[in-house]
Amino acid sequence: MGIVTALGIPIGLLWWAIAPRAEVTVGQEGRTLPYPLSEALFAGEGYFALMVAATGLACGYAGYLAQYRIAVRHRVDLRLSTLLGVTAGTALAGILAWRVGVLLDAPAARAALADAAPGDLVRAALDLRSTSALLLGPFVAVLQYGLFDAISVWRGDLPFLPDEEPAEPEAGEETRAATADSADPPPPLTVRAEDSATG
Repeated sequence: MGIVTALGIPIGLLWWAIAPRAEVTVGQEGRTLPYPLSEALFAGEGYFALMVAATGLACGYAGYLAQYRIAVRHRVDLRLSTLLGVTAGTALAGILAWRVGVLLDAPAARAALADAAPGDLVRAALDLRSTSALLLGPFVAVLQYGLFDAISVWRGDLPFLPDEEPAEPEAGEETRAATADSADPPPPLTVRAEDSATG
């Protein structure tokens, strides 16, 4: 969970570096108005959604492979604990990425707004208005993890399952085997001399 959560820092840096910003109009009292309308107003949030979804996909895949190798080595079931860790980690990573991107972009946006007069166009600050995008990372991670787990269950290759023990013989078979072992062997065949001569 900690490793996945830490991914929020580079994701936030990447979002801040490549996400497009729209131009907005400065209104009264330093407020901004979402004009002129453009696709760039929503493009930044789209970039964020794609990044957290890709992170969830990669973390779901990597998390399952990691727990699978540990399970093969130590024959323990770590599926549930790993799933919970990956889910919580991707959720926290999304929140961390959001805050890192917004904090990095805030100084430049404030400076541009302070220098602008009402009616001027300035670059909008990076923000996430649709916070439901934060759920994409955990959602995709759970789907990816569940897909691999379902395949393992279907194939029957879960590594933590004990090996099948040989079936114990039934009581009747044990008695017959013991009787056969304890019985005296039959006497060897002997050939008499007259039988050999006759033959």
